[in-house]
Amino acid sequence: ALEAEMKRMILLLSLLATIGVTQAETVKGRIAVVSQQAGTIQISVGGEGKAVSPVVVRTDANTRYEGASGLKDLGPPDLIDVQREPNRPASSIKKIVFGLPPGVEIDVRELLAVMTGGATYHLFDARPAKRFGAGHIPGAESAFPKDSDFLTKLPEDKAALLVFYCGGPTCPFTGHSVKLALDAGYTNLRGFQAGLPGWKKAKLPVHSEPAWLAKNLDPQHVILDVRGKPASDQAHIKGAVAMPVAELQAMTQRFIQQQTVAQLPGVSDMRAPVIVYADSHTSKEVLLAYKELRNWGYGATTVLRDGFSGWQAAGLPEQTGPAATQIVFEKKLAPGAIAPEEFVALQQAGDKVSIIDVRTDQEVASGLISGARHIPLEKLEDVTSELPGDQEVLIYCANGIRAEMAHQTLNAKGIKNRFLNETVIIAKDGSYKF
Repeated sequence: ALEAEMKRMILLLSLLATIGVTQAETVKGRIAVVSQQAGTIQISVGGEGKAVSPVVVRTDANTRYEGASGLKDLGPPDLIDVQREPNRPASSIKKIVFGLPPGVEIDVRELLAVMTGGATYHLFDARPAKRFGAGHIPGAESAFPKDSDFLTKLPEDKAALLVFYCGGPTCPFTGHSVKLALDAGYTNLRGFQAGLPGWKKAKLPVHSEPAWLAKNLDPQHVILDVRGKPASDQAHIKGAVAMPVAELQAMTQRFIQQQTVAQLPGVSDMRAPVIVYADSHTSKEVLLAYKELRNWGYGATTVLRDGFSGWQAAGLPEQTGPAATQIVFEKKLAPGAIAPEEFVALQQAGDKVSIIDVRTDQEVASGLISGARHIPLEKLEDVTSELPGDQEVLIYCANGIRAEMAHQTLNAKGIKNRFLNETVIIAKDGSYKF
């Protein structure tokens, strides 16, 4: 009997252990967006030949952090390891940082000293080439360490100063580049581990490539000619809008006086790709314009390398005569997003969809769209069983970030839904505008 009881206990312990193993999970991915208000992170899981899928991670007061003091220290494109149980907030989050050999890493001030010191140096962007064209540190060249011709892009002089950077401390390509260069015999190496995110955080100019822009002359990219009207009226980049820097500065003053949100007319998406140019990328007008737009919050703003003079010299598409003065921006719909016009039509129909507001209690106190149900993002996963199964769910928040996270949460539950990826201003009476 004792032996039989022991067997039962061992079997029970084994079963409990198995249950524990199947419940606990580790998720590793790069941060796409962070909602401080909801304590929620959306990460992209996959890559390196695997399909990339979004995963929403909740946090709470019990979440432990390693490599970061808390949620405020995390952001795109940080790489993190998440420990959690299904449908539960993360028990721990580890920020994965790739180190460099001793004495190699430099910070933004040291990089600026290299770039302005007068001595010869070579600055290399170690991200994939397709990212280089859309934005890079001024003066950098593209050299992706996984390309077979990587070493051919480096100078012949093995004693030359080489500086590498990539997508930040959780991106491995700076370290990969340094190792390959060391193995090839280069002796004077530096790594700017803060990468392009660190450069942007310092609000320093980011350059975009003319060849890249020439392939993106469409309403999904905002191109601003910040020279004076006489210059832009003579000739300008095809599709550019004339917006002299003095006009941007005057708009800033109006925003301050009226205490309103700074925003380009017709461009509510702060992640919109905005390209500014003047005659040269060193022109005072373009540097001031870049500063204004970055201060407004347009994080994807870039300065066109070589300016309009370089554009003309390369024979790229231009127009003569007065440039347009009104921005026509068409935001590319993200997967799962709904067009604003369709959202309005369905909301006004009243009974065809279920609308969910995932903002905080404080935000909703000032206004809720007519017919919408309020479920804060951090509580959504716990109440999905209460959602109607016979209607599509439409989700919105203040600017689309939390709505996209909610979209992924409902997708994981098999609930048909779309989200509004727009900045929404809601009045007390339930009316709203984008």
